[in-house]
Amino acid sequence: MESFILDFDLQGENHVVTVEPHHEQGAAFYRVLIDEDHAVDYYRRENGVLEPAPGSKVNNELVNAIAVHLMEHLNKGNGHGFKSVP
Repeated sequence: MESFILDFDLQGENHVVTVEPHHEQGAAFYRVLIDEDHAVDYYRRENGVLEPAPGSKVNNELVNAIAVHLMEHLNKGNGHGFKSVP
């Protein structure tokens, strides 16, 4: 899978982030580049939930919003897509 862009609004502010899929030591994860200084890694748990790596210095509300939009993107091609409310 190649990198892709997520574009969404959160509390009246537009966010455009780059998502880079990675595979490291047998684990797949998604690195979301928020800006030059901030990135959050999301690991997919066995139950399908995306969990951000601990220690992120990014606002929790933004971390959660990214997870929702990332799940929407990942699930849209398999007939299990859903819409979120920003």
